[in-house]
Amino acid sequence: MSTIRVHLSERAWQDLVSLGEEERVSPGELLEQAVRYYLRERRERRQARRGLQESFGIWKDRDDLKTASTAVVEGLREEWGEREQRLGLA
Repeated sequence: MSTIRVHLSERAWQDLVSLGEEERVSPGELLEQAVRYYLRERRERRQARRGLQESFGIWKDRDDLKTASTAVVEGLREEWGEREQRLGLA
């Protein structure tokens, strides 16, 4: 394991200590958990972005679609937007 010096505001440090006391975990362990969570989230976002980039244009050569692929995609986007609104996410 490596050691790193971290500079936190007094407020952030006190919040970290308080949370650690509540959860019976050291501030160092909480910081390590936070870093692991942050790195996992960043990795997942990069993978999602890469997947979107790789999927761009995958329907352009489809001849089985009765409508232009852009119209199909726009329809899917509209349906998704409607779902988000119904769920209160938009």
